Amino acid sequence: AGSGSCLGMGARRTPPHGSHGSADISHDADSYPQEVEVGNVEYKLKLVSPTPARFQQLVTQLAYRLAEGRGRAVYLLGVEDDGALHGLCPRDMSASLGTLRRMCGHVSARMVVAAQRTKGVPTGRIAEVRIEQFAECAQVEVRIAVLGSAQAGKSSVVGVLAGGPGALDDGKGSARTLVMRHMHELETGATSSISQQVLGFDGASRLLNWTEELARTTSELCASSSRVMTLLDLCGEGRFLKTTLAGLTAHAPDYALLCVGADVGITAATRLHALLAAGVG
Repeated sequence: AGSGSCLGMGARRTPPHGSHGSADISHDADSYPQEVEVGNVEYKLKLVSPTPARFQQLVTQLAYRLAEGRGRAVYLLGVEDDGALHGLCPRDMSASLGTLRRMCGHVSARMVVAAQRTKGVPTGRIAEVRIEQFAECAQVEVRIAVLGSAQAGKSSVVGVLAGGPGALDDGKGSARTLVMRHMHELETGATSSISQQVLGFDGASRLLNWTEELARTTSELCASSSRVMTLLDLCGEGRFLKTTLAGLTAHAPDYALLCVGADVGITAATRLHALLAAGVG
């Protein structure tokens, strides 16, 4: 995509960011590493009013990124292919998100704006959009937000349910390591991001996630499932309340699972999460 009137120019450096298959736009770096052709992360300067031919190319590209990420992809809007941060004004950001949403409709995928950044961006903001693909044959999908205060066992519950054979917790938090996404989460035991785990079931309600001790990919799972359940592991600590709110709103859960720690019982955070779930339900 080319530049437009709403774009600015900025200084460029190349600090490391994230691991393969992820993108973290929360830090203060002036730029990101240059985009690579493999993997599931795609940079887009903007996606404003593409021609029909260009739109089809964009859909094909999205399908490739989803295949590389086994049904998941990350798009950074407002970023050049070489990693330079330009940003988008509100008009172009809205138009770009609209185009990306239309692209998702062509590949049976959903998108969520995971984060936005203005600090260090010359013009407007950049956005991190996470995209997840579900096969059309998955006839029923239920999304469950897992809520509760810090250390109530949310990630452990999700880890046990999604971890496969032998995933029972050892009483010291082993199950939660299966679903936590960042090193600081593993070190502190506190979830600071939204983790999604998909469970697939056949018509007889048999779990299909594992076969002969091997995990199925998300695409394989959805293609063989008649029902899909997505568990959204949300944050319990008050300092991450905005992330929890994002999970309850942007991810549009159908139900909420409220965890209460047997050692501390119902806390102020438990009551707050219950109120939030009732408010958005």
